[in-house]
Amino acid sequence: MGDWSSKFGRLLALAFVPLLAAAPLGAQTTASSPGAPGQSETARAPAATAPLPIESLAELPGLANPVLSPDGQRIAARITGGGVNRIAVWDLRALQAMPHFLSQTGYELLWLRWAGPNRLLLGVGTRASYEGISVPVTRIVAVETGGWTARALDTGRGIIGDDVIFVDPAGAYVLVSSQPTWDQSPAVVRIDLATGAAVRVQEPRLGVWNWYADGNGVVRAGVAYSTNQITLYYRTHAGDPLRRIDSRRYPQDGSVIDMIRFVQNTDRGIIVTNAVTGRFAVYGYDFTTDTRGNAIFEHPSVDVSVALMGPGGELNGVAYDDDRPHIHWINPDYQRLQATLDRALPGKTNMVANASTDGQRVLFWSGAADDPGTYYIYDRAAQRIQPFMSPYEALVDRHFAPVRPISFRNRDGVELHGYLTLPQGREARGLPLVLMPHGGPFARDSWTFDPWVQFLASRGYAVLQVNFRGSTGYGRDFVERGIGQWGSGMIDDLEDGVDWLVREGTVDGGRVCVVGASYGGYAALWAPIRKPERYRCAVSFAGISDIGAMLRYDNRRFTATRYAREWRRRVQGDDAIDLGAISPLRQADRIRVPLLIAHGEKDTNVPPSQSRDLIRALARRNARVESVFYPEGGHGFTRAQDSIDFLRRLEAFLARHNPAGAAPAAAAPATPAR
Repeated sequence: MGDWSSKFGRLLALAFVPLLAAAPLGAQTTASSPGAPGQSETARAPAATAPLPIESLAELPGLANPVLSPDGQRIAARITGGGVNRIAVWDLRALQAMPHFLSQTGYELLWLRWAGPNRLLLGVGTRASYEGISVPVTRIVAVETGGWTARALDTGRGIIGDDVIFVDPAGAYVLVSSQPTWDQSPAVVRIDLATGAAVRVQEPRLGVWNWYADGNGVVRAGVAYSTNQITLYYRTHAGDPLRRIDSRRYPQDGSVIDMIRFVQNTDRGIIVTNAVTGRFAVYGYDFTTDTRGNAIFEHPSVDVSVALMGPGGELNGVAYDDDRPHIHWINPDYQRLQATLDRALPGKTNMVANASTDGQRVLFWSGAADDPGTYYIYDRAAQRIQPFMSPYEALVDRHFAPVRPISFRNRDGVELHGYLTLPQGREARGLPLVLMPHGGPFARDSWTFDPWVQFLASRGYAVLQVNFRGSTGYGRDFVERGIGQWGSGMIDDLEDGVDWLVREGTVDGGRVCVVGASYGGYAALWAPIRKPERYRCAVSFAGISDIGAMLRYDNRRFTATRYAREWRRRVQGDDAIDLGAISPLRQADRIRVPLLIAHGEKDTNVPPSQSRDLIRALARRNARVESVFYPEGGHGFTRAQDSIDFLRRLEAFLARHNPAGAAPAAAAPATPAR
């Protein structure tokens, strides 16, 4: 395995050869681009209402995951253009100049972060066949911004699960938790970023899946999970043996410790756990006395998403999502910063992405569910806010349908939350509906801009998004409600949302289609199997049709790893169920509604065979199915032309089977499968 791993590392190093741009990005010529002449330093005034063309709505995000360097002089981000994904690095001291580009051909960028002011770390991954098994492969690549050279780091362990747990503030080295296979515990390796030399600083310990280091780069704690019980291991100083602590404090109920951080040079710190209330909250912790303090912050109904830490281990704030994203700042300086941003850009969600080490330069995002948003740079010394770039340049200054947070009770009396988007200019009575279940399924919909939602609303449809049981963010109990409920309780919750809108009179119960991707694609296939009379049509993008085959392909897709460490129980429940009984492929003869099925040929999350096998089964019975496969598509689109093609097909498909105007006539005749 080691030899195979090293070959992959060499391939990655070759893949990340720097490319000198021949011309600036097209996005940089717009008024919101960094350094563009005449750009406004305040929020843009809305332009007049205009139609939303497919070409604009199908635009792929041109910018993703921007990060500011520690010295505040550079921004690195993933960019998309012309069907090519690359990493761009801008020098903020010369914004009119072209950014430097790094290629990203053939590999998925999982994350990027700075290691000091002059070095980038890139987490990349792919899938490969090893001894006949498809396995995920990850690597860390270090890029020097001086000579733009790239080095694939050798963690010494292998193929799966390289996780950076500490980055030296000066950028000299990193600590990486690395495991060779999914069922082997990780070790921790220290890697010199200048030479690539690696040395193991923490041996694996049975059952310990998460290691935590302090601000000095010392591995101080490990968390083990067994029989739904948490066990902590801790040391005060480098070289001390790990001692077992707090094995009784956490009940055997699937509780999880999501984060540990240490106050610099002390035995105190914070933990983020759901062990107390079932919801993730932030608690103080004294490791010497084995004492967990009261909650520093907990929300009464939702999880803390992440604790935002300062360089000395102090808690600056916490992020969470209820009906929309929030940051609750504890640090008074950040409270003042947030107030400044909110005054400058009122009525928007203004979220700090990151800041320079001295806090004088801040990168933040401003937007809303009906605003694709823009990244800004705030220079605190100059008291100047400057637009940097919008992820959706073609959509800037357009008007979009408002997205309303909603709640209702399902048939079991449990309160569910979600979002309702209504078409503009139409009375909210008797509207045609598109039900749009989210992917995962152990994920959630949030109050963020969604081009598909806005596309459908602009075509006259109400769009319902439901955070059904099993959705994350609402605590462990809500996630646990989704165990073994793929084809039953989760679908019940979606249907209860439709029934609620029908009772309210907002939508016409006879004019409903379901559209989804990934698990949402599965739900779009399965819901009409359960109740064909409810739906006029269904659309599955990258949907799962054979759950048993999907489990064999990649079991990670079925876990909510923040809430528990099992995976098969997520799908089957405590009592194993017949996966064929809830797989659309095995129940294809029950599909009665027209289908549109789309898939990317390069999808490594859900293999395209999941759609192909279903299409073949449907073709044998002359079902009404249309299909399209995109040769360059992955689990999403990589080229704007593919996104445009899909939205055009979706628009035509809905117009035939669930038109947004007058009440529809009988369903269209069958379309041959291909």
